[in-house]
This record gives sequence, structure tokens and C-alpha cells, in this order.
Amino acid sequence: MSRTIMFVFAHPDDESFTSGGTLLELAKQKDTKTVLYSATPGDAGKCGEPPLCTPENLASIRRKELETAAKLLRIDHLVIDDFKDGKLNELPSGVLKNEVLKQIQFVKPEVVVTFPPHGLSGHSDHKAIQQATLEAVQDSSSGVKELYYTTFPQSLANKTGNPAFSDPDETISLVKSFSQDHMNKVKEALLAHKTQHLSVERVFPTIIQDTAFMKFNNKEYFIRAWQHPQYNSDPLLT
Repeated sequence: MSRTIMFVFAHPDDESFTSGGTLLELAKQKDTKTVLYSATPGDAGKCGEPPLCTPENLASIRRKELETAAKLLRIDHLVIDDFKDGKLNELPSGVLKNEVLKQIQFVKPEVVVTFPPHGLSGHSDHKAIQQATLEAVQDSSSGVKELYYTTFPQSLANKTGNPAFSDPDETISLVKSFSQDHMNKVKEALLAHKTQHLSVERVFPTIIQDTAFMKFNNKEYFIRAWQHPQYNSDPLLT
């Protein structure tokens, strides 16, 4: 059975931090198409240290960085929108939800993945895209069967100190484990976001020198947050 899985995030690099391993794994499945939607081009991010570009050029540079990361993760279809970074929660009611719904109606995914309500880092854009995505998939015209949140178990957050927010272990629906070779490809995708190296190195302080990259025990975690009332089959994200 063929399926399309759409990942909906706020900024370039969200995909690699949260679900790079899963995206790369799905790309190896011939019956699966992956789609990534970034609501902003990341124009309010940092320019690196020392600066790799000017603030005025940051959006165009981060678009290119995301395009590179998407190729490394073998994403089939990439959409980078023009909403202002850091301002998603200030949009008029329904604007972001309607745009996400429009993208969903175009690519017709069975499964959508986004942030949990707390946004992992607490970033207002992360929380705004989560709420908009939830509303979009629940729209009667979406055709989506399942919604997943990419998250982090509380037990591991307590040990690592990352991220700022997590979810109780008992709420985790799916844990994906990956080989070292697999995660080294995710490392390449993370490092493709060159202007954001300070953020990457804050979460993974030894990422540059590590030959065996370890991303949170080389696991990624998901909550099956919603399913269509008429869909009662087994989970589609496995």
C-alpha cells in the first residue's frame, strides 16, 4: 500500500533535529513518499559565529541550507513558505491553519507529523504550527488519517537536559531506532544548516569531532495524537 507522509514544521533545521532519522528511513521504502513543509525560511535565526551572511541574506541562505538537508534526507517534496520567522503566533486567526490545509489538500498525505503542543523548545512558532496543523488535519476536507507529534520522553530529558519540554514516557506511541551509519547521514543534514551551527552545537556539543554521532541514543519518539474517527486500522507510521 502506497502512502504519503507529510512533516510540518516552522523553520529550516526543525526536520533534522526532530525526525531526520525517520525521514531517511521512510525514503528507503519504495511505497512511501515524504513531504516537508517549513512555514518560514528562518529569517530571524542567527547568522553563525563568525557571521556567514548578513541578516538581510539569511532567509535565502537558509532556504539553500534546507534544500541541501532535504536532499541528504531524501525528501521527495519540499515546500518553504514565506511567513515571518518568530511571528507565526501573531498571524490572524485561521491564516496559518488554512495554509497548512491547502498544502495538505495538494499533497494528500495519509499521515502528518508535527511538533507537540509544547513545541519541544517552547518556541512560539513551534506551538503555533502545532495548533494550526492540528486544526488543519481535523478539517473535514483534509483526508488525513493520522496525526503524530515528534517528541521526547521525560526520562531521557531528565538525563540529558534536552530538550526544554518533553512528554511522559507512557504517552509515547512509537520509538524508532537507527544504526550508526544511518545517524551519520542525519549528522550531515544537521551540519548542512551551517548558519545555525551554534544551535546544533548547543544540543550536540561534540557533533563536529564525533566520528560516531549519537543523537539521543539514536532513537526518535512519536505520539499518535489523533486519528480520523472512521479510521480504525493499524498505525500507518511504523
